[in-house]
Parts: sequence; structure tokens; C-alpha cells
Amino acid sequence: MTDGLWPAAGLAEKAGPSDGDTAERLLDATERLVKQIGIGKTSMADVARAANVSRGTLYRYFDSREALLDALSQRTTDRFFADAGAAMDASPTLAEQVGKFSETMIRALHPGPDQFGNSRTAMIRMLMTQSPHALRRTSKFLRPYLQAALGRGEVRADLDVQDASEWLARMLLSFTVFQTSVAFEADDPQSVSSFVQRYAVHGLTGDGS
Repeated sequence: MTDGLWPAAGLAEKAGPSDGDTAERLLDATERLVKQIGIGKTSMADVARAANVSRGTLYRYFDSREALLDALSQRTTDRFFADAGAAMDASPTLAEQVGKFSETMIRALHPGPDQFGNSRTAMIRMLMTQSPHALRRTSKFLRPYLQAALGRGEVRADLDVQDASEWLARMLLSFTVFQTSVAFEADDPQSVSSFVQRYAVHGLTGDGS
């Protein structure tokens, strides 16, 4: 599978003006099915029926089930990181920004009652807990925020931004694996955010020797 940074292999070339709408409709149908019956049971025939298109039309856009799921994963990751970026960009410090990332992630993994019907939560849960590319994508996403923090003097001057971005990514993604805690409420976005803000950036500010 792809990591959401490049177009999925197997996505057919399309030319008509309405092709983008059709592809989105197919992805919407796939997303609904993943939420309703799970990714393992979602077949190409199911998607074609749910989108009210022929199987031939579906295969014109996505030449395999893997290509379809890759495209859905890419769309879901793009939306998740757009949401996280919007929250982080409104925060002035790296600690607060990393806290906002954790908030966005926990809201996705533990949706409230008013979000239960949001099919994107099922896809984000799958992505953040199972994707082998989550670390790479998250690390790359965090890098500009670390670079900006370096310019503001929030972290030590000799900080290796690439190493630090991987450290933060590993720490943040650990919350998707270890979902219980004695130090904070693991399903409460604000509690997790507060915990992250207290400790996550601490190791990036002191003597690096």
C-alpha cells in the first residue's frame, strides 16, 4: 500500500470533467462500507452496488481492491493531516502544536457520541494503528513545525530536526497502541494534549551532549 504521499498505483488515468466526482463517489461508498462491515469484508462488488455503478465502471477507476483501498487511505490521511495542521497552525509554540496533533488524533480514535456516525473515524483508526507508513508520514508532517521552533529558539540550537521529528512521531503514535494510562484519561483529547505538552518537547530543549 502507499503511504498517502503519492497517488496510489492502479488508479486509472481519467480525462472527463465528471471523472473526479465519480471517483469521489466510489471512495465515499468504500468508506461507508468499511465503517459498516469492516475492511476485510468490503469487496469490489459491494462497492459497485453501494455506489450504484457497474463493476466495469469501478474497475475503470481502480484496477484492483488494493488500489481502491490505497486511494481511500490516501484521502483519509490527507484529510486527517489537514485537520491536524489547521489546529496546529493556530497555536504559537511547538509544545502546544504537538498537543493539538495529539488532540486531533485522540478525537479520531475515540469519537464522541455526536461523531459516532462519522465514517472517517473508522478509517483513521485503521490508518493510525495498522499502517506501516504512519511513522514516515507523521515524521515528515512534523518536520516544518520543528524547523520553525528552531528558528524561534524554542529548542536547542544543535537539534537534528529529522531525528527530532521521528522521536515526536514515535511518541505520538504510541498513543494509538497503548490506549490506557494511570497518568491521564487516554480517551480524553484534552487530557492527552495536556500530558503531551508537559513532556513531549522537554528532551528537545536541553543540552544535547
